[in-house]
Amino acid sequence: MNACFLGRPDLIMKTLHKQTLKNLVLLLFGVVAGLAIAEGAARIIYTKPWYLRMLEEQTSTLQEGSIRINSLGLRGRDYPFPKPSNSKRVLMLGDSFTYGFGVSDDTAIFPSLLEKQLNAELTAEGTTIEILNGGVPGSLTDDWVDLLLRIKDLSDLDIILMVFFLRNGSRTGSMGAFFSPIRRELEDRHQEMSLYQYSYIFRLYQDSRDRAYLSEKYSKALNDSYFGGPEETEEWEIAKANILRIKAIAEEMDAKVGLVVFPALVELNENYPFREICEMIAQYGTENDIPTHNLLPAFMGQDGPELWVSSYDQHPNPAAHQIASDSMLPFLRKLLKNTSHQAGE
Repeated sequence: MNACFLGRPDLIMKTLHKQTLKNLVLLLFGVVAGLAIAEGAARIIYTKPWYLRMLEEQTSTLQEGSIRINSLGLRGRDYPFPKPSNSKRVLMLGDSFTYGFGVSDDTAIFPSLLEKQLNAELTAEGTTIEILNGGVPGSLTDDWVDLLLRIKDLSDLDIILMVFFLRNGSRTGSMGAFFSPIRRELEDRHQEMSLYQYSYIFRLYQDSRDRAYLSEKYSKALNDSYFGGPEETEEWEIAKANILRIKAIAEEMDAKVGLVVFPALVELNENYPFREICEMIAQYGTENDIPTHNLLPAFMGQDGPELWVSSYDQHPNPAAHQIASDSMLPFLRKLLKNTSHQAGE
């Protein structure tokens, strides 16, 4: 220390105070500058609330002309009727997961992947496999029954395969009655937040909290749809009756029937929140003598968001369709082996 300060503690303290004040000013300036830069970046990144972006993505249709619809009103090519004598025909009933919503390439969805793989295996035997994609976006099991009744006399089926996504036994459609009240609740809450109106950094933070809130509400509603009271489980009761009705229609047609459980692609680890639902659906199929395959084990250990069409749309992307196809292949192969129904029989 400079000799002139020796014996002058007042000068020492004054100098230290000045240095401390200078450091605090610099620190405050750095914080303010950092926040200003972050706020500017947030204003570039943030375009609208995440739930509006999700709404836009999930209600938008694929580019016109990119999806081929056949004469039966199903996704995919046309199939001849009557069916060629050397072919076996499968109808997959399901919702937008089976349809392949968000995937424009017809060859990248699991009905097409399974058809290609099975034909590669059975060509040497002189057998052709045809898989009709009966997935209808937004449908529930009542719609599956209606579709089957509409086309059963025109399709000459050997197998009817129900691909049951967990939502199909509930009324938790994100664009329907479930999501709209939550969206309005969030919008009202944001209007009351002054910070939300002026800070885009806060909007990003609040959006992450809102997404977690919606996830909790959806998880509870979905589980209540299977394990709640009579009013909550009404759609599951309807679904169970329709599963049996589809089985009965298949038997009338001399066709085999099968059930595949398609899980929600979230938290695919030991804490998976819908394991009991998957097991309940699979158990219902088994108890009613319906060959059943649960896809959950095939997806366990995967990173859920990496299997989504986008961060705002949890429909399976091509990678998820490939996993589903690989898992379903032995199951469908076994069902086909046990069929005997041929065209004209």
